[in-house]
Amino acid sequence: MEERNPEGRAGAGRRLLSVLSRKWHGSGPLAAIFRNMALLTSGAMLARVVAAGSAPFITRIYTPEHMGVLSVFASLAAMLIPFVTLAYSTAIPLPKRDGMALNLAVLCGALLLTISPLVLVFFLLFSEPVLQALHMERLLPYWWLLPVAIIGTGLYEIVSHWAVRDKAFKSLAQTQVWQSVIGAVSKIGLGLLGLKPLGLLIGQILMQSGGSWMLFRRFRRDHRGLARQVSLRRMGFLLRRYADFPKYRLPSQFLLSFSSKAPLLFFAWHHGAEATGQFGLALMIMALPMALLGHTIGQAYYAEIAKVGRKRPEEIYRITRGITRKLFWISVPPFLILLLSGPWLFQLVFGDVWRPAGVFASIMSVYLLTQFVSSPIVSALNVFGKQTYYFQMNLLRVGFMVAPFLAGWWLELSQAWTLVLYSLSMSALRFYLYFKIMAIIREQPPGGPAAGPP
Repeated sequence: MEERNPEGRAGAGRRLLSVLSRKWHGSGPLAAIFRNMALLTSGAMLARVVAAGSAPFITRIYTPEHMGVLSVFASLAAMLIPFVTLAYSTAIPLPKRDGMALNLAVLCGALLLTISPLVLVFFLLFSEPVLQALHMERLLPYWWLLPVAIIGTGLYEIVSHWAVRDKAFKSLAQTQVWQSVIGAVSKIGLGLLGLKPLGLLIGQILMQSGGSWMLFRRFRRDHRGLARQVSLRRMGFLLRRYADFPKYRLPSQFLLSFSSKAPLLFFAWHHGAEATGQFGLALMIMALPMALLGHTIGQAYYAEIAKVGRKRPEEIYRITRGITRKLFWISVPPFLILLLSGPWLFQLVFGDVWRPAGVFASIMSVYLLTQFVSSPIVSALNVFGKQTYYFQMNLLRVGFMVAPFLAGWWLELSQAWTLVLYSLSMSALRFYLYFKIMAIIREQPPGGPAAGPP
């Protein structure tokens, strides 16, 4: 026995080294996330290169006022998009069987077709008072494009969530490139033809919804045999099984959209279209790192932890901690660049008239860092069925967003000082949400009930 112990310890050491080697060199959930992330990022990077490359041309064709119209248009659309599927599309990656997932996708399509006419009626009745209240009368001739944008983006959400379920990251990357190219070409081409700001609005719609047909054709071909499993009974079951999504996720998504887009609406109401355009460009450029890596990492992370399942919270905790550490180091360079050189870079790249946008971006650079690190891990709440927490977090987010703008309005602060308060407030919130989500994951008992239907 004495002689076998050293061999046993040595054998255990060799096994541990073997496990670690597999973990970091192509095996295990964390490695899978980074492989998928690399695939998605390749497409996203090309798409964002197209968007970034087209921005200097767009800012020289359109004025800050035109960009302000686009910002309000995109903000209103984003706040209403979750309603067309009642947030059921977010649950598509969760069912264990593809047949049940297809029933859920068909249910989302039926909701889209049912709710879309109501969206049209809403804008037919209320577009004028809403836009007048926001001092955006310039957008009134184009109100009919708002329901088009909402419906098109809702359709893309359905097929893109199925792509996440299938881990079809190559197809998602291809659609990202297609969306960016067609959006940029439309904005520049229509702007040169004198269609201002109409060219921006059409380009925005194509950028958000383009690629839906490409993804739909792929999945119709790959899953044609599943169509016979679609039934009203199964859709009714899924309607009840994932009832927490419209009950909690839908208002949460609305609150999330409201809290991210309301600053633009505040600028439109309080400072006019030109200031809104400056602020909108700052937010768009700041969103590039998030769109380049944050969204793709979030998709890959969600796909992997949905596969791991709620029965293994310790594995999800390990994955989440590893992802956030790496995201922090990835986010440091863009944070420092914006903080130290924002005004000069915006003036150089976009033209002299856009220097205020660079000042705004520099002020909000701290918030960019905290958002980049914490945003992807919110998907863990879906896996553990914690929709109530998601709702509470977004309700808290609205409070942290509204407070600095109310303070700025009440104290008659300048635009810059109002944004200082906003950046500090939202950064503090992101720190809190990160530690809260990690605590929720750590508190889950191992071997819990299955997350999806049988």
